[in-house]
Amino acid sequence: MSFGYVNEGSAVMRGPMVTQLLDQFLSLTNWGPLDYLILDMPPGTGDIQLTLSQRLNITAAVIVTTPQELSFVDVERGVEMFDTVNVPCIAVVENMAYFEKEKSANVEVDYETLRDKFLQVLKERDGISDEAAADVVNSLVDTVQENVQNTGKGEMEEIRIFGQGHKRRLSEQWGIEHTFSVPLVSTIAKNGDSGTPFILDNPSSPQADTYKELAKTVARETSKVLFSKTSRPNLSYLSEAHIIQVDGMDQGTLAPAELRRGCRCAACVEELTGKQILNPESIPESIRPMSMSPTGNYAVSVDWSDGHKSLYPYRQIRSMLASKNTNDEVLDGNMEKEKETVPL
Repeated sequence: MSFGYVNEGSAVMRGPMVTQLLDQFLSLTNWGPLDYLILDMPPGTGDIQLTLSQRLNITAAVIVTTPQELSFVDVERGVEMFDTVNVPCIAVVENMAYFEKEKSANVEVDYETLRDKFLQVLKERDGISDEAAADVVNSLVDTVQENVQNTGKGEMEEIRIFGQGHKRRLSEQWGIEHTFSVPLVSTIAKNGDSGTPFILDNPSSPQADTYKELAKTVARETSKVLFSKTSRPNLSYLSEAHIIQVDGMDQGTLAPAELRRGCRCAACVEELTGKQILNPESIPESIRPMSMSPTGNYAVSVDWSDGHKSLYPYRQIRSMLASKNTNDEVLDGNMEKEKETVPL
C-alpha cells in the first residue's frame, strides 16, 4: 500500500497528517488473508515509527543498514527505540555491503625473453635441431601464456566501496544472532526498476540464496517470538477495594493515586532533564482510572478521572510492583523486629 496509489501529487504533510494516513492504511485497506504484513519504515525514530509501534502489536523488526558510520549511528538509535517499545530485532541486513568483480591475473610476463631463454637451454643439448627446438619453445610459451590468462578466471573478489561496515558490531552489541550481507549488484537495481523481483529472474544466483536464507530466518524467528512471548500484564480496576489489580506473570496491586503520580508524560516530567513537574500532593487518593487499554506490545494507556491521559510502559509497571514488594518486605521485617524487642 502506498500514498502513490491514492494521490498522484507529492505527499507534503506534517506529522499528525501522516499519522492519520497510517491509521487509514492499516484499518481501511482490504488486505485479505495475510501470513505476514511487512512494514518498510524510513530511517529515524520519529512519529511514524512510534505510531506504528503503538497502533500495532509488531512481532519483530529486521534492521537494514549500509556500511557507512553515519548509517550505523542512525540504526543504533532505531534498535534502542525498538528495545524500548518491546519489539525484538531478529536480524541485521547490511545492504550494498560490497561490489563483486572477477579476479584478474595481474601477472606480467616478457614472452620474448622467456622464448630466448628456452631456446638457449635447448640449443645447449646435443641432438636437437633448430626447427625442433623452435617447435618445443613455441609449445612451452603457449602453455605458459594460457595458464597466466586463466589464473583467477571465474573467481570473484569482494571490493568494499563503503568500508568494512558494522554488521558484526551491531550483532555483538545488541545480541542479534543473524546477520546478512547483500552485495551491490546492478541487476538487483534493474529488477527493482522493472518491478520484477530479482529472485524470480535469478533463482540460482548467490544473491538469491542470501534472500532465501533471510526469509527463512525471519519466518523461523517470528515463530519463536510468537510462541515464546510472555503474556503482558493485565490491569483491571477493582472499584470496591479501590485498587488496580495486575494479573499475569507480574502479579500485584497498585493504588490508583500511586500509579497516577508515576506518569512520565511531557506534562508531568521535563523531557530533557527528567525533573518531575507534577506535584505528587496534588493527586488525591480518590482518583480512579476511567478506562485502561493496551498500546502496542509495550504499554498500557490510562484515562484518569481528573481528565489526564497517561501511558505506562510495562517495564515501568513491573518496576513499580518490584519496588512496592521490596518496601512491603522491609516493612514486614521491621514489624517482626519490633515484636521481638517488645518486653513481656
